[in-house]
Amino acid sequence: VTFASHLLFGTYLLGVLAMPSLKATTGSRFIAVSSGGMYNVPFPAWDVATSTSSRHKDKYDGQMAYAYAKRGQVLLCERWAAAHAADGVKVVSCHPGWTSTPAVESAYGDSKKYLEPMRAPWEGAEGIAWLCVAPAEEIESGAFYLDRKPQVKHLAGPFFTEGTYTKNSPAEVDELMQKLDDWASGRRPQDLAEQATLQDASSAARQSPLKAMETAIDLQSFMGKWYVIKNIPTVFDKDTANNIEEYSYDESTKTIHVVFSYTDKAFTKTSQLRQKAKVVNDLNTQWTLSPKVGLYLPLKIPYILVDCAEDYSTTIVGVPDRSYIWIMSRSPCPPADVVEELTKKAQASGYDISKLVSVPQSWDRDPPQLVEHVEEDAS
Repeated sequence: VTFASHLLFGTYLLGVLAMPSLKATTGSRFIAVSSGGMYNVPFPAWDVATSTSSRHKDKYDGQMAYAYAKRGQVLLCERWAAAHAADGVKVVSCHPGWTSTPAVESAYGDSKKYLEPMRAPWEGAEGIAWLCVAPAEEIESGAFYLDRKPQVKHLAGPFFTEGTYTKNSPAEVDELMQKLDDWASGRRPQDLAEQATLQDASSAARQSPLKAMETAIDLQSFMGKWYVIKNIPTVFDKDTANNIEEYSYDESTKTIHVVFSYTDKAFTKTSQLRQKAKVVNDLNTQWTLSPKVGLYLPLKIPYILVDCAEDYSTTIVGVPDRSYIWIMSRSPCPPADVVEELTKKAQASGYDISKLVSVPQSWDRDPPQLVEHVEEDAS
């Protein structure tokens, strides 16, 4: 209710519906009444802000939910101010200062003494009323107002400097805007029960190390080229593109040879990391890897097959502590619904899917020349 009334419907949807009329009206403005409580937080992950994550259901904090929504209003107004600058619509957020209201009394109780001197309701409302009637040219679109003046939006640094803790990245604000549009337009996940079930399964799975799939795989069918579609990257594949795992099986030595190749995101060079693996269970779903750094190191890094499609078109590979994962496909561009289902399987296996990174796969150009072998550089 807090999120819906303060941000999703009470600000975003109302603003979307009002914007055509505002554009048609000279001197119009959109004013979102935020709160100084937003100074404590950045806008968090969507499931935290909307209280739809089972991870947080036993830790619901009404004050934090309110603060998240109020930070969201400020970010929304910044974006709308930029988007509608050419339309002549001024978009601002503001707050009334610490005002003596029933809501403050309920939220802070005896602690409200630390906020004194408190303002009377009219003192808090005066600056908001001014924004409603002031000449449009006197209003700074995108600003956060108090007492007729724009204020800083962050106070998280030393000695109340801005700092960085409460700031969101452009990508995070992009996601916020997309989610607001999706949910306000009825495109939100229709089966929140499924989401809750997945989150509960994920929480339960995390109580023990990652488990391999219980169905045997045929090694020869699994061999060949796999495109990495999503991962939790290692130091080798962070910020890279065109990730490929290629497997070949040496029957004589019972060894799987692994060549991991990737390019930098500018597609200027290709690098490779070579490894070899041994199967350690009867189902062929648990391997140990030895990376090559000059020579193959005498390591046995666990490699767990979490999922494999019956036709060997997709697979999920992870490690026991879930620090890394590779969601892979035989195709560099599998259908979106296939990727979504694989992501759900990763979540049900205990992975925090907010850490997943989509790996760019671009093959509309000749691959760059192989210019380095990771094992040579490392040695």
